[in-house]
Amino acid sequence: MDLSRMLPTVALFLLLLPVLTSTAEVLADSASVTVKVDHDDGGKTGKHHMRNLLTALSEEGCSAIFHDASSEAPAQLLFDSRPVSIAKYERTNYRLIARAKTLQGELSVRGAILVHASTGIDDLNTLQGERIAFMGKKSLIGYQLPLQLLHDAGVTEQRDAFYYVDNHIGTLSMLLHSDVYVAVTAEPLARKWAEYNDLSIVAVTDEVETGGWWMHRSLSEEKMKRCAQALGGLDRSRHKALPAWIDGFAIFLSSPQDLLSQ
Repeated sequence: MDLSRMLPTVALFLLLLPVLTSTAEVLADSASVTVKVDHDDGGKTGKHHMRNLLTALSEEGCSAIFHDASSEAPAQLLFDSRPVSIAKYERTNYRLIARAKTLQGELSVRGAILVHASTGIDDLNTLQGERIAFMGKKSLIGYQLPLQLLHDAGVTEQRDAFYYVDNHIGTLSMLLHSDVYVAVTAEPLARKWAEYNDLSIVAVTDEVETGGWWMHRSLSEEKMKRCAQALGGLDRSRHKALPAWIDGFAIFLSSPQDLLSQ
């Protein structure tokens, strides 16, 4: 092999490499971001609700499309409903770009246990055997933390007494229609609905951090900023695919390393 003939070609390739790399990055960065939402804490699952969210993101400057569940590639932008201090340990390839804000604009949230105010109930230990509606078993504030309060008060599950709705609004609707005696939901919603529907909050859980949006770190800083700003500008009516107690998002562009050091 005549290496002398190859040297000019190799030299030309090395000269062009930065240009080729830069072009590839520009093309990749101009592509739409694949989006995934976990519904462990609720949110409407219909495709039209997700499509509405993606359209809203695109209109705000973050071109977004559905993440193909059958693809081996991870979602580039995903909503994780778990508290960020928990999710960060599994999202090491992602950066947190936005935090969920409650209806009261807070970055922490609690679960609440409600009954009709007319019952006069103010103690959890009287709820044994009553029909109770929960959000879903994967929800921290809609099941796990409230269940611990109930257990501590001596309330244990009985057949045909616990119902799982997979929607925070759904539990409240069941209570208002007297399908259940007790409803478990996010406190921001509990406060709002109790005021107008003669409901009483019997107990609330400890507060936990809200979840948020995570973006794959392979994407550019500029794209992360655009998508973070898009999330910060979303109107509440456009993100019904997410838990109903969320009012909006606070931009929180931080790296996993930053989070781990907090």
